[in-house]
Amino acid sequence: MKVLVLGGDGFCGWPTSLHLSAQGYEVAIVDNLSRRKIDVEL
Repeated sequence: MKVLVLGGDGFCGWPTSLHLSAQGYEVAIVDNLSRRKIDVEL
């Protein structure tokens, strides 16, 4: 089965994608890879 994970590079999306992949799902990740301004200021 194919699964689309939105925000797949985020805090919840990444482990969810790994879990689904390990369960045999075909995972596609969509993420804009943008950072919030606070991350830039750090």
